[in-house]
Amino acid sequence: MSASTLRTPVLTRKRVRLSPSLFGKKSGKTAVFALGMKESGGALVPAGGRKFLKELPAGASKLFCTEDGTLFVWTGSALVADGTTFPLPEAPLEVLSFSGEAGKEYYALISSGLVCLGEGTVSGAPGGCAAALFGERLFIASGETLFYSAPLAPKDWTQSADGSGSVVLPSAGGDILKLVPYRGRLLLFRERGITALAAPGDFLGFEAEELPCAFSELLPSSVARCGSRVLFCAKEGIFSLRGETAERLSGCGEERISFADGAVAVAAGETYYAAVTMKDGEKCILGIGEEGAVFYRLEAESLAGGSTFRYLCGGSLYAPDGCAAGEREPVLWIAPSSFGISEMRYLDRLFVEGEGLFRAELSTGRGASFVSGRAGEEVRLIPPLRGSAASLKLRFLSDRTRVLSITLEFREGRP
Repeated sequence: MSASTLRTPVLTRKRVRLSPSLFGKKSGKTAVFALGMKESGGALVPAGGRKFLKELPAGASKLFCTEDGTLFVWTGSALVADGTTFPLPEAPLEVLSFSGEAGKEYYALISSGLVCLGEGTVSGAPGGCAAALFGERLFIASGETLFYSAPLAPKDWTQSADGSGSVVLPSAGGDILKLVPYRGRLLLFRERGITALAAPGDFLGFEAEELPCAFSELLPSSVARCGSRVLFCAKEGIFSLRGETAERLSGCGEERISFADGAVAVAAGETYYAAVTMKDGEKCILGIGEEGAVFYRLEAESLAGGSTFRYLCGGSLYAPDGCAAGEREPVLWIAPSSFGISEMRYLDRLFVEGEGLFRAELSTGRGASFVSGRAGEEVRLIPPLRGSAASLKLRFLSDRTRVLSITLEFREGRP
């Protein structure tokens, strides 16, 4: 065959403009995954950094926020709140506030019993793994047994027909791990299921109902009530219980979380905050609100909810700050895609519409290219990348970052 008879493919240039949408597809937009970024005004912008609130007592390792908003700090030997120290023989599992005739009282559940802070061990109260104030009683769960105090008397555990008592609630869902008051019933979160308990003042009126759900290996420290719904994590992912049914959430980046490494969560207003570990080992704080989700590139040792969200890190108390610079740069991924281009093609150029400096890693499976650029300026790949699909990873290097769209330019064609 002579050179004059060789035929080269005719290549046509094609530009693909992608409008990013965090974690899920929306009309006319492309799903992307990002750490340290949030949606604002039709663009992706940095989620921010952290704000220092105060130094915590020496040895601080865990936070508890009670129903009345009091913040307790566990130091390894005592709970500390507003400068007052309450020694405990072991780490608390729950800390609760109760308003009675005698005024405000605080209780700490430990595995061996119940402690009234400032007074001592509550006589007759059982130990357990979960507790909640509901229907004028204090409930404590241990295994499949639910113990309850006398009405309006968390310190009265004398068993009687109209006083304290216990009820065994066997279930295929396994042991009770967390108690959450919700819509007039007490939710019993179990290892593999949820029981809803109606518990009026008279214990003879207690009624239990198994709620429809499909999950296994509940992470009990991840359960938090957020307004009209309860969110929690299990081995399979993140779930939302609204009303009677628990459904698995999607579109919040859950596919990149390593649930095997656990999760700890609280609610602040209508927002769910969870300290999670990503599959690559990075620790982040996930925030889920009614309008969407965001991963803060912040590491937390413990969380506190209530009216505002706070977290413990390195002995200090912090809060997220959307106006502060992040300690780690925002990063965005677009998964491998053909973008509707024909089989043979080259990836030639990248254009980011918005503001800020970036580093980009582009890959087609046959090779990768690393380039740097500025939003608003076209970046050329030398040499071009050949392949049947392309992926993109962007790291943003400036505080003033804003991403409206990402454009890729290809040469496509068939031989």
